Amino acid sequence: PENTALAFERALGFGADVLEIDVRLSADGHVIVTHDAAVDRTCDGTGFVRQMSLSQLKSLHAGWRFNDLEGRSYRDQPVSLITLDEMFEQFPTARINIDIKDNDREAAYAIARSVTDADAQNRVNVGSFHAQALAHFRRALPDVTTAATQSEVASLYFGRSLIQTVNYHYLQIPCAYYGLPLTTESFLQSARRLNVQCVYWTINEVQSMQTLVHKGVDGIVTDRVDLACELLGKKPSA
Repeated sequence: PENTALAFERALGFGADVLEIDVRLSADGHVIVTHDAAVDRTCDGTGFVRQMSLSQLKSLHAGWRFNDLEGRSYRDQPVSLITLDEMFEQFPTARINIDIKDNDREAAYAIARSVTDADAQNRVNVGSFHAQALAHFRRALPDVTTAATQSEVASLYFGRSLIQTVNYHYLQIPCAYYGLPLTTESFLQSARRLNVQCVYWTINEVQSMQTLVHKGVDGIVTDRVDLACELLGKKPSA
């Protein structure tokens, strides 16, 4: 089940280097690790995360609609949503990439507080499709690394020869966007010149992984951590 401790434990067991998570704010201000605005797709309930309290969200079964690779349901296993605070507690040494899903200042600052409280500034990276939310986070924690926004990626792509400095550390992008190839050697070189690391999502097929590894990209985001780690020669933990 995505965005759950069970999934994170499994990923680390296969040898994942970074845990990629999505976060949203609850009605009572807790940062919840979940992707969708509503819980309907993943849990045994309905409603918007932002309109539900932590206790309501905790009462949901976060694996209700998931099966494993052999088709077995997770409904008989206890799987709950977790907060970002709990994430830091349960995985005290893991590197974590945080995707801010709410487009507002309150969410950005709540995430910043959680990162600070956990003293996790040196093991997180933060990104968002929402430029304003990410701008708020950058103001709150300027020393934490962040990913480029969509407009920043576009500026680098079309004006790569003109840009001398950037205020982000990662490109977290698809391999192509509306027909524009984002894995060309010239684009990768432009990023490297600025000390920006290139990470691509969501890569679940081995052949695509091999292609990116051959190009020398800095990372891939995948649902199939088992396949990626086997390709990279990582040994599963006991």
